[in-house]
Amino acid sequence: MNHKLMFEPSWQKAISPIDRKSITDIFENSTPVQNRVIYTQIRAAMNHRGALLAMVLVQNGTEEAFSIQDLTLQYEERGRGVVAQNSFNLPEIITEANTSMPWTFVFPKSSINQRPLLKDWTVTDSKKSNPFQFDR
Repeated sequence: MNHKLMFEPSWQKAISPIDRKSITDIFENSTPVQNRVIYTQIRAAMNHRGALLAMVLVQNGTEEAFSIQDLTLQYEERGRGVVAQNSFNLPEIITEANTSMPWTFVFPKSSINQRPLLKDWTVTDSKKSNPFQFDR
């Protein structure tokens, strides 16, 4: 499968060289799943408003472009289950076929049902039966 890495234009301008290298390394050391969209973890953090920030590499292993429309994602931690769940609607964010793109999903404080530990985590589409993915 010929798979490429791309950055959304605003990221292209703003990303630090250290973050770019880290994301490139994750991309080079992970394997997209054919005919599926998976979310490979990069880093998680809490912001000053109590929101959970989950930076992932959206890996589109399908033959079609993938946009973030009416997408309900779950942030899960190993042994703790679903920590947060939120719906996202960002149709302007498009990951082309057989392409990976980093993105940070912001789970508002109101979507968090238990305090995140920020380790051993994954993001999954709540409508799909994605397996727990720990690529790193």
